[in-house]
Amino acid sequence: MEIHVPAIQPDEIFRLGPLAVTNTVLTSWIALFVVIAFAVAATRNMRLVPSGLQNLGELIVEVLLGLAVQVAGSRARQFLPLVATLFLYILFANWIGIVPGVGSWNAQLPWQEGGHIVFRAPNSDLSLTAAMAIIVFFSVQIVGIRTNVKAYFVKFLWPPLIGQLEIIAEFSRPLSLALRLFGNILAGFILVEIMLQLVPPLLPVVFLGLELGVGLIQALIFAILTLAFLSLASSHGHSEASPEHSGH
Repeated sequence: MEIHVPAIQPDEIFRLGPLAVTNTVLTSWIALFVVIAFAVAATRNMRLVPSGLQNLGELIVEVLLGLAVQVAGSRARQFLPLVATLFLYILFANWIGIVPGVGSWNAQLPWQEGGHIVFRAPNSDLSLTAAMAIIVFFSVQIVGIRTNVKAYFVKFLWPPLIGQLEIIAEFSRPLSLALRLFGNILAGFILVEIMLQLVPPLLPVVFLGLELGVGLIQALIFAILTLAFLSLASSHGHSEASPEHSGH
């Protein structure tokens, strides 16, 4: 029995001018649409006594805010919009990636030669996880500068050896975010696709259920680490600024 192992590189589906739209990008648009549709539906007719989607939306926000307060303290509300958006997008993207047909539907597209996988788990593409990590990287730098611009630049310059380690740490954090999410989702995607080829459909249901949990955990890890990096950037500035304020 010949086993087809999914390719690491995503397939190009079509082009928008010079830009190539891959199957992971196409599926990520669906995930974005689901997140936006959920947000609009949950906030369309807001009431003092929530029900339906508003109740679910408020529950999600309360849980995320509770986690954020434990990590970032009083600055949790400042960081919540970015962290919650990343969490919801990654969660929906991960869960869409295990929908039957995503990753396995091979179609003959009229404008391209050969068969192509039309939809694939978005976060199994390193370019997409790297894009989110870059957003986190610049957000952390902006928070650090806005909190205390002097402390932000001094930590990279003095003492020299520590400053070099700080520079390495600033770039290694987003790199680890991108690689961790990409590696876990890609591994799950390949595992499920291979199991679907090896065993009857009933057994892969176990792996699909496992991937639901993995998708949630990976979204939480990405969100909590983002929150921790943002909190660290702001608390460093406050710690440097506090002696100056106490001296006045």
